[in-house]
Amino acid sequence: MTDALPAGFTARAPRLDDAQAVANLISACRAVDTREADSTLGEVLDDWADVDLATEAVAVLAPDGGMAGYADILNRSYVVVSVYGYVHPTYRGRGIGGYLLEWGERWTRDRMERAPEGARVVVQHYVVAENADARGLLATAGYEPVRRIYEMEIDLPPDLPLSPPAWPAGVTVRGLVPGEDERACYEAVEDAFRDVWGRPRGAFERFVGMTEREGFDPALWLMAMDGEEIAGLVLGRVVEGMGWVDVVGVRRPWRGRGLGLALLRQLFEAYRTGGVRRVGLSVDAESLTGAPRLYARAGMRVVRSHILDRKELRPGVDLTTAANPA
Repeated sequence: MTDALPAGFTARAPRLDDAQAVANLISACRAVDTREADSTLGEVLDDWADVDLATEAVAVLAPDGGMAGYADILNRSYVVVSVYGYVHPTYRGRGIGGYLLEWGERWTRDRMERAPEGARVVVQHYVVAENADARGLLATAGYEPVRRIYEMEIDLPPDLPLSPPAWPAGVTVRGLVPGEDERACYEAVEDAFRDVWGRPRGAFERFVGMTEREGFDPALWLMAMDGEEIAGLVLGRVVEGMGWVDVVGVRRPWRGRGLGLALLRQLFEAYRTGGVRRVGLSVDAESLTGAPRLYARAGMRVVRSHILDRKELRPGVDLTTAANPA
């Protein structure tokens, strides 16, 4: 692995006017790796709502100025740093992938002192399961496969009614009230996600930032209430006409009562009524709470699979929530 680019290639921070070029790059990668639909400008801009382009992303330009590679960062408390990288099929095998790996590790090492003292620090990549070359590169660089991640989808019929939600006794559902519910909603998500593997506690500021993104609709943030307590919640949004479920969470005291399924069905009906015809989400294939089975019961199917490859940069106490289930 090297931090040097091939002759004639350059790297810089991406700019907003690079968004279409990045979308085209991702589309070219998908066409080779998964035979799937194109990435859209709207999807890239939606992702960039959480990215500081000046410090958390890098673009690699070919000698002709075309977009040869791209990567950005999702940082969780400087403890778990996810790097999402792409190399245009035309330029694969020239060391650009190794450059992006090194860039992500360097980004993490340069900020490691910001992680809690004594905490384990890891950097990770999500790689399409069919991309054997990328997985081989990661293995050579010292990464190990630790998890499989599914992307699941459901097609919503425009005319046929969906299965209605069945709410547990005493539970009601309502949408988020902006300006009032954000803190309670955040705490409920953090509590429900104590059993999610590899996830340290999130920041409230980043959570609130989700309400400022294009496609946010408080009517798609549904909270199942047991009196004044949030028993569970599902947080959805719309990106380029497609529904996306960011969060499905049920707190421990209310699990095993069908609440997660009821929330999903309520959300799907809200999407269908609003004209959305396809809804997707991502999920840990080995979820401790059996989430993939729940989503399958709701009518969702696996459309693609990723392998999560991880490398430890600093040993220490694992602060990810599933490692501390109490």
